[in-house]
Amino acid sequence: MAKTNSGLVSYAKAQVGKPYWYGTFGQTASASLYKSKKAQYPSYYTANDFTSQYGKRVHDCVGLINGYLYLWSNSATATPTYNSAQDKNASGMYAAAKTKGTISSFPKTKGLLVFKGTSTSKITHVGVYDGSGYVYEAKGHSSGVVKSTYKSSNWQYWAQCPYTTDNTSSSTSSSSSSTSTTSSTTSSVSYYSKYTGTSTKIDTVFKAIGVPNKYYGSYTKCKPVAKVNGYSSYTGTSAQNLALIKLAKKESLLNHKNGVCSY
Repeated sequence: MAKTNSGLVSYAKAQVGKPYWYGTFGQTASASLYKSKKAQYPSYYTANDFTSQYGKRVHDCVGLINGYLYLWSNSATATPTYNSAQDKNASGMYAAAKTKGTISSFPKTKGLLVFKGTSTSKITHVGVYDGSGYVYEAKGHSSGVVKSTYKSSNWQYWAQCPYTTDNTSSSTSSSSSSTSTTSSTTSSVSYYSKYTGTSTKIDTVFKAIGVPNKYYGSYTKCKPVAKVNGYSSYTGTSAQNLALIKLAKKESLLNHKNGVCSY
C-alpha cells in the first residue's frame, strides 16, 4: 500500500475527535496500553478520563503521522505495525525530511507537515496541512485530534514527510496556478472580526466581534464556535475561553459557518 500525501491527509481527517495519548501511534486504547504508557511516561498520564477512552484509536502528535505510515490496511479496525526505521519524534521527522524549510517558504501543498519549535533541532510539535487552510493535529490530551486553521497557530517550519510520496497536483502546478489556489483557499476560510478590547469574558468578546447571540450566553451555546476552532471537547473552562479570546485578538477566530462544526 503506497504511502502518499493525500492518504496521510485522509487518515488524519478520520482521526478528528479521537483521543491524544502520549507515546502512541494509532493503537486501540486499552487497559494494558494505558498501564504500559503510564509506566513509560507517568507525567503524561495523570488525567482521570483515560478509562473512558478505551476502544478508541489513540495518537500523539507525531503518532498521527506514524499511525498512517504503520498501517497496511484501510480497515478502520486494522492494527498499526511498528516500524523502527520510521520511528521518529517530531524533531527526527523534520531532520529526516529532504524537502523542507522555514514557514516563510511554505508552499501550502496538501499533505505537507508543519512544525513548531525554537529551532530545527528543538521541534516540539507537528501537524498535517490539508491543502486548504487547515491543519490536522493531535494537540494534547485535553483536546485530542483536532482540525485547526493554519492561520491560528504559529508554525515555524514545514517539510515533505520523508516516508510519503507527494501525489498532489499542486506540487506540479505553475506559479500562476499556485497563486490561484492560494487565493481560492483564502476566500474559502472566514474569520470573525479582530477583538481590540480588554475583556476576558467570552460572552463580551463574542458579542463585540459579531458572533450571533445564539452562540454565546452559556458554554453549550458557545460549543459550535469552539468546536470549529479545534476545541471538540469544549466545556467552557477559563483556559479554553482565554485561548478562544487569544484567537479573536489575532483575528484568527474561525467563523462557525466554515463547515467544520457539526452542530
